[in-house]
Amino acid sequence: MEPYNSHFKEFGFDGLIKCVFSGYEARLCAGAEVETHELRLHPYLFPVGLGGAPTFSRGGDPVKDAKEYWNHVRRALLREKIDRIGLGGYLHLVEDYPDFCSYIEKIADEFRLIKTFHENGEVYTLPLRTAVLHSWGKLRSWTLSGHFHETDIHDLVHINEALSGLPVKVEFISFDDVREGALKNVDVLINAGAAGTAWSGGDAWADSRVVDEVTRFVHEGGVFLGVNEPSAKEGCHTFFRMAHVLGIDKDTGARVCHGRWDYKKELIKDLLPDGAGVRGKSGLYLTDGKARVLKEENGIPSVTLHEFGKGCGIYLSSFQVNCENTRMLLNLMLYGKKMDLRQKYLTDNPYTECAWYPESRQLVVINNSEKLKQASVETGFGVSRVTVQAFDTVIMTL
Repeated sequence: MEPYNSHFKEFGFDGLIKCVFSGYEARLCAGAEVETHELRLHPYLFPVGLGGAPTFSRGGDPVKDAKEYWNHVRRALLREKIDRIGLGGYLHLVEDYPDFCSYIEKIADEFRLIKTFHENGEVYTLPLRTAVLHSWGKLRSWTLSGHFHETDIHDLVHINEALSGLPVKVEFISFDDVREGALKNVDVLINAGAAGTAWSGGDAWADSRVVDEVTRFVHEGGVFLGVNEPSAKEGCHTFFRMAHVLGIDKDTGARVCHGRWDYKKELIKDLLPDGAGVRGKSGLYLTDGKARVLKEENGIPSVTLHEFGKGCGIYLSSFQVNCENTRMLLNLMLYGKKMDLRQKYLTDNPYTECAWYPESRQLVVINNSEKLKQASVETGFGVSRVTVQAFDTVIMTL
């Protein structure tokens, strides 16, 4: 019954309804092979939310809740078309909250307008093809095993959420896919997870064919972006099987007598937005001293970049989704592929994002923060400058 199982269409469902907290769940719904894709938005029309906090009851603020949930989902709706949205629960609860009804009317109109842009033609996407590699591959596209708040201990759910609104092509591949040549259509390969999990890959990395294929991919110009314990497998020459590409590895105890390479933290202009950063991890060490350390914590590298052939390995000790880190992720992918960070149809403010619909000639700029923001966008028609209220959307015809 998995919607990305190759047999799913045989069940004959005419639609898929997905209740959503997050952007990656909207992308999961949008990509399923059914005629109609529908989202059920939060907050549901119940006195309290799923976490027990008040919503349509004393102490609740349903407008604030709706804005925050819409803020997460909207990014993904700009990238892929959804056919319908709705709410569920007890309708009488909204009678005492006319401001909530007005806000839902606003976002419903916004949703319908964005839907027409998708119907007129595809949204512009950067020439950057990204693949997420884990044991499930396509079967678990855009998901792990539940809602964000149920799986937020995993780096990959944060990666998926960041990717859900970025203007890049995204697919999910398995280790079998790698062995069968899937990397020939990929620019950036992401492997994110703790050692031994399906998300990192576990025993799949014992296969030298996988290691060889990913090594070849990077040497010929690809980017391998590893998070937490990527390619980790006990019993091999290195703990991270791709340590030769990443230029960093984790000491599980075998290197207690070994020294450490000295390094100086490097600042690359505009690569890491102010406020971007990840939680550090103990035991990490540089393998050959050639990796460029972009971030560190307590004297241990946390963000590194390592040239390998025509490509490079990028390492993040963890990943937590927020505005700054989402832009950092995109910048690292662009930089790894030797692409200019100042691409057309990207905002210059990490708290904002945009989508360009060429057929409709519509530029949509969104503010993902709770404060007013200004942004500039380089377009094919010059520079567009815009001021966007907190959590709001501005739509311009170019």
